[in-house]
Amino acid sequence: MHSVARPWGRTRTANHKMSLRCLFEPKGLAVIGASPKPSLAKTILGNVVSFGFDGNIAAVNPSYTMVDDVNCYRSVSDVPFQVDLAVLCVRAENILPLLEECKRNSVPAVQIISSGFAELDTEEGRIRQQELRRWAEDSATTIVIGPNTFGVINLHRSLVAVGDSKIARVAPGGVSGVLQSGQMVSVMHPLMRRGVGISKIATTGNEVSVTTAELISFFADDPQTEIIISYCEGIKDPKRFTLACTRAQEKGKPIIMLHVGAHPEVRKAISRHTATEAANSYEWEIDLLRDLRVITVDSAEDLIETVVAFQVCRKPRGNRLAFASFSGGMGNIVADLILSTPGLKLVSFSSQLRERLGEVLPKFANCVNPLDLSAQAAFDSEALSRCTQVLGESGEIDLLLWGRDLPTSIEDDSPLGRSLKALMVKHPEVVVIPVSQMNGLCHDDQIDRGPPTFAGGALLQGTAVSVRAVGRAIEWHASG
Repeated sequence: MHSVARPWGRTRTANHKMSLRCLFEPKGLAVIGASPKPSLAKTILGNVVSFGFDGNIAAVNPSYTMVDDVNCYRSVSDVPFQVDLAVLCVRAENILPLLEECKRNSVPAVQIISSGFAELDTEEGRIRQQELRRWAEDSATTIVIGPNTFGVINLHRSLVAVGDSKIARVAPGGVSGVLQSGQMVSVMHPLMRRGVGISKIATTGNEVSVTTAELISFFADDPQTEIIISYCEGIKDPKRFTLACTRAQEKGKPIIMLHVGAHPEVRKAISRHTATEAANSYEWEIDLLRDLRVITVDSAEDLIETVVAFQVCRKPRGNRLAFASFSGGMGNIVADLILSTPGLKLVSFSSQLRERLGEVLPKFANCVNPLDLSAQAAFDSEALSRCTQVLGESGEIDLLLWGRDLPTSIEDDSPLGRSLKALMVKHPEVVVIPVSQMNGLCHDDQIDRGPPTFAGGALLQGTAVSVRAVGRAIEWHASG
């Protein structure tokens, strides 16, 4: 059964939105429980400092006066500036007294990293979580994110307050996420290394108070968010979730969700991970997501590639798709996938188009879809230029997938780059999407020059996962 959403008045809702703003844009931040010893708290504090957070920073621990060159205070009350975000990294039994102290000092947002609550599946853990929930329900000014979380990120503020020591230093972007699992913060790494910018990430853990729904609603109204991603183990408040997803749809922001719990064995694991009871309603929730136009995926790889697809695939005029490459084998692989993917149509070229292509391509190329230009055409600038021109002038395609063997950039001044860019300029109604057959790193000199790109956008990588991702993007655009 779904948990019933609590009644929220206008004042409570407004306070929560203001406090969520403090979660992502604090002027003052304190890491409670930080010490010089290796720990999540130390890693979080180190990230906050090293990424150049521009607000005030404090450590709170009565055993120290300094932690890694950061002033350390005995209590929140002793911090000489207003704390907008308190990150709690202490034992579970010490959380409630610290929450009271945060409340007395008007701290609007508290992120609880600590575990030891209902996910333990013990009477003691459940009682602790019930007490924490009652405290959060009674608090009109301090919101609680967690417990059992990994931290928060806002790259537009250089705020990196998570226990991950491997985050790349990249420019911020428009992808925001709400993740019930801290480990899923790792999805940022391949996105950032592909040139996709991250805006904000919140990890929610057991969601004793602030839920996925509230953060989706926040991201829907956030001008720095264009795409919303989510890792979800169960929808705790269906009514508010519906309103949040509807709001994101109205704002034209796709939600891409990896929702787990399809099998009973996994639901048992979920109860020990985030204590999410709603996992028992998986089938009902998947139907709800479909009705709300939330894009569901089954793996982290599909989540990543679908984000990239939305980055490079603006709304097309239709779903007529052509695939072209210098490899007949890749063309056949991708054509099979396109024909098996809902929302995509592998268009059959007309006799007139096949005739015109035959006039401009080498005689050993084929003139059907999928289009095999042959390896020799890669060196023939005129053939490439005339081929893309003919495709654009035909009016028979809405999207052109251009196949690459390896995930390497298409240079703007290369014969292929010039031909594709000319197509995009002369026929902007045709969406051009490069995709590589293989994924991962390619061992050439491009590794040191940044991610593989074309015309400023990332390349889709991998055949099956890329075709699925394009299909999802096109279906979402078509249903709007």
